[in-house]
Amino acid sequence: MKTFYNIITSVFFILLISSCSSKPVQLNVMSFNIWVGGGKSLDATAQVIVDSKADIVGIQESTRAGKNMAVHIADSLGWYSYVYSNSPTIISRYPIVDTTTNKYGVKIKIDEKHFVWMFNVHLMYCPYEPYQLNGIEYCGAPLLETEQQAIESAIKSRGETVNASVADMLEVQKEGYPIFITGDFNEPSCLDWTKKATEAGLCKIPVAWPSTKAYLDKAGMKDSYRVIYPDEVKNPGHTWTTLPAENEILDRIDFLLFWGEKIKVENSQLAGESSDLSDIKFNNYPSDHRAVLSTFILE
Repeated sequence: MKTFYNIITSVFFILLISSCSSKPVQLNVMSFNIWVGGGKSLDATAQVIVDSKADIVGIQESTRAGKNMAVHIADSLGWYSYVYSNSPTIISRYPIVDTTTNKYGVKIKIDEKHFVWMFNVHLMYCPYEPYQLNGIEYCGAPLLETEQQAIESAIKSRGETVNASVADMLEVQKEGYPIFITGDFNEPSCLDWTKKATEAGLCKIPVAWPSTKAYLDKAGMKDSYRVIYPDEVKNPGHTWTTLPAENEILDRIDFLLFWGEKIKVENSQLAGESSDLSDIKFNNYPSDHRAVLSTFILE
């Protein structure tokens, strides 16, 4: 009788543990600058999101003629949306249930056991230091010659926003849920402008660009694209631009960073025009930026 009781008790606890455990969840997150509220076509912009099977999208340049087109897309899909300003907007297949102290991030409920924090920024576009380092005049900013000049210029332009969002991240990290940040940084990555890349002719000089460096060093974020493609020369991952000018400086300035112990990035792709520079190709791609789409597994 005692043996039978022990068996029943063991089965009960096994079922209890099984019911309390959660299955891993796959999540597709995208960073997408939609080029002044939809670029060449708002319908084509929405199609990129749908065909890419994104679940959460950090959108930059959301507004056209005073109307937030990212919210319009979310409404048309039956999704949720969060507007921080005229440019950064988050849209999500899943409900948005909270915001961070400085309003840079939102908490998203995937299911009863899975939550994520999502941040999205559009950092200052002027000055644009890669142009200045390459002798290209832009928005009246002075030309630059050294790494230190470029770093000081970038911090002056973008440091306040970066530090405020990092502060929000550090606060919500206490909950332990995965964190994402998407954005058009208007600044390259500290992982890309290396000595190796300089020797390969991909950049002017090595620069430890401060915005990405702050998110990686201060908030412990990881770059989803560089996790999958660690070689900055073999896979430069240029997101700027699909419409290059005559003397354009091609670069990777759109990012999807992530943090968390119970999260793994499985893949990272660039969505863009029908060319060898895009992984997900569209014949009628609407934006001047390629989008970044990364697939994650949440435990």
